[in-house]
Order: sequence, then structure tokens, then C-alpha cells
Amino acid sequence: MGTVQVQPHDSTGRTRVREEQVRPLYAATLAALGPQPGTRLLHVGCGTGTALALAAFTGADLAGSDPAADLLSVARDRLPDVDLRAAENIELPYDRGCFDQVMAFDAIQYAASPAVAVAELARVTRPGGVVAIGLWHNWSGREASAFLSAVRGRVPTPPTEGPPVHDLFRLREVMVEAGLDVFASAEVTHRHDFASLDSAWHSMTASPNVARAIQIMGIEAAHEIFMANFATMQRADGSIQQEHLFQYALGRATS
Repeated sequence: MGTVQVQPHDSTGRTRVREEQVRPLYAATLAALGPQPGTRLLHVGCGTGTALALAAFTGADLAGSDPAADLLSVARDRLPDVDLRAAENIELPYDRGCFDQVMAFDAIQYAASPAVAVAELARVTRPGGVVAIGLWHNWSGREASAFLSAVRGRVPTPPTEGPPVHDLFRLREVMVEAGLDVFASAEVTHRHDFASLDSAWHSMTASPNVARAIQIMGIEAAHEIFMANFATMQRADGSIQQEHLFQYALGRATS
């Protein structure tokens, strides 16, 4: 597989790559939320803090949580004045109704118990406040979708309580089940050009599904699947064009 490698300890680097790709979703979601100076805004699953860094320009009173200590360390360096806490998304260390707005992205899409996680987001949102949840949609018919589907087919799927949240229909279902009044949703498309196969591979390894597959099946096998789906997409200049589809929904807390 040549010089292409993944460093297992480089989880923060891979997460930063993924967060930069999802930046258009963060920006669109924040625009829809419209936080103002003094708005109490929580990002559950904040990772290295990219979305919170965008939100900082609004003047909102920010907070973030994530279960990964290494990611939070990076976020704290970037955002020293933000209240950042280590926590699982199904047991947040906040009182009921203490935030005006709560947002989450991969924290729901990859949750083992999506309904429990969304109910926890609703719990810490004040009545009348808004929960915003975004996801990276399955790229149907595209090379990344084929690659991720092939990888998922080679490794055991972690058990989940109920169907996973992979599209807007299921997302709205889970939000309603959690008692949220879903009042808006939208899609965000974004084209990203990878300079090379190596950069596309590095991006794919930022996916939690791929990182887990590499641990189970080995890097060589995962990279072989990657090449089967991506090598033919390389353009004359060596770059690869990728279309991303993101979706998000907003729900108002009712209790």
C-alpha cells in the first residue's frame, strides 16, 4: 500500500480533518440557531472544538462536552474560556433546562442508544429552547458510500437500540420520540477536492466506522477496499472530487 499509513495514536489529527470537512454543516446549523450574545449554547460531542470556535463569534455563552480526553485537550487549547467537560452523551453533567440551545452532530449519528442521547439533549434544554442535530448523510451512489458500506460489511456492527440515525427521516423520528417539537430541517451540500489519494485516505480514516474497521481487519485490508473504490476516481491532476451531503433538524424543547 505504498507510503499511505494511519497512526493509531493520531486520533486528534484525524478528528480535526473530519471537523474541517463538516464545517459547512456547523456553519449552516449555527445560522439556523442564530445564537446571540449571552445565549447559553452547548455542543455535545464537541471534539476538538471546531464548531464552538465558529460559535464564539456570536458572543454566545459557550459550553462543550466530549468523552475523549485527548480531543478535549485540543479544544481547551483553542478555547481556554469555554466550559468544557468530559462526559458521555447519555449522561450529561448539567442540570435540567440550563441551556437555551444545544447542538450535536456525530454524537447522535454514531450513538449506541440514539433515543437516549437525544432525550438527554432535550433534558438539558430549557422549555422553549432549541435542540439542533446534524448528520453526515450516506453518500448514495458515490465512491465514499461504496467504501464505507464495504467496510461495514467486513466488521461486526456494534449493537444499537433501534435503527441507527443515518438520514433526516430517522433523525426527526428520534427527536419527536424525545419530546421535541421539530419545526425545521434542511440539507447542506458541499464539494471538497482532495489533492491526492493519500489525502482522501486520511479523510476516510477520520470516520469512526473506518477507524474501528482498521483496528479489527487491519490497515492493509481497509486500504485495499479504499483503493478499489477511489483509485478510478482520480483525475488527471491527481485530485479527487467529493460531493458531501449534510442534513440537520431543529426541535423545540416542550418541557
